[in-house]
Amino acid sequence: MSVNLKSLGTVIDLARTKRDDAGVQLAAAQRELDNARQQMSQLTHYADEGQAKWMARSAMGVSPVLMLHQRDFATKIQAAIDFQNNVIAQCETRLQSKMQNLQATERELATLQKVAERVVAAQRLAAHKVEQKMTDEMAMSMLAHQRRMAAQENAP
Repeated sequence: MSVNLKSLGTVIDLARTKRDDAGVQLAAAQRELDNARQQMSQLTHYADEGQAKWMARSAMGVSPVLMLHQRDFATKIQAAIDFQNNVIAQCETRLQSKMQNLQATERELATLQKVAERVVAAQRLAAHKVEQKMTDEMAMSMLAHQRRMAAQENAP
């Protein structure tokens, strides 16, 4: 099997680019998740703060209309928290997918690099065998020449 190292090098470069792109996508997914978690933190802080204000205000007595507004507010805040939990779950899923993609591209690159190493090793071995064969043939030729010379010197 003859493998063109230049073509293999191009394939390895493409795999390396693909791996690097996967790393960039993973980093973006991580930032997106971090942002979603930060928004959740802000939202829960806002909800806790609103609840604390409501508790302080309700201790003084409140009208039924104000109580209705508070319930609506709490419902909307809870809907926002539920929505943000869904956003975080989606971000975590995307992050996991990007992580798996990066791992797959890293395995692909490592495999191609290993193939290239094996091809180079095989080519070196083949070149060494050719060189050894040439050296052996030269040694045999020199030995034959020395024997002929010795035979000529010993001839009457």
